[in-house]
Amino acid sequence: MTEYETRVAGEPIMPLDGWRLEWIDPRRGTARLVGPEGAVPVVVEGAGTDWVVTLHGRRIPVTVRTWRERVLAEAENATRSDAGPIDIKATLPGLIVAVAVRAGDEVEQGASLLTIEAMKMQNEVRAPRAGRVVEIVVASGQTVATGAALLRLA
Repeated sequence: MTEYETRVAGEPIMPLDGWRLEWIDPRRGTARLVGPEGAVPVVVEGAGTDWVVTLHGRRIPVTVRTWRERVLAEAENATRSDAGPIDIKATLPGLIVAVAVRAGDEVEQGASLLTIEAMKMQNEVRAPRAGRVVEIVVASGQTVATGAALLRLA
């Protein structure tokens, strides 16, 4: 059996015990999640490793990679240089509700940088690597689109 890594919105997840996906019509992407509490209808779109699952009207990006695909992606990331600045961009549209850092702050990998509220859910944006906050482009109360620059990390 192949071991898979599953990520939802970029974060690794483990499947819940007792839940499984049952296809209703694979050509149309209709399925249901079946578990101890019953069944939930979903729409599944995508191909390869990148998918989008629509659940209760919310579109959730999902990445499913085999062990080999995960190792290759990690090797590619390891060969990239961390010396230069990196622009942190919004992965979803929403409202900036909190900025946890200031220009000049040193942050560790995984540190909370800011919080975006989308569809009444708050999503933390975390540092992809350690570094110094060079510039903050957004402020609390500002609305941002997907792909909008949030801050720069050096």
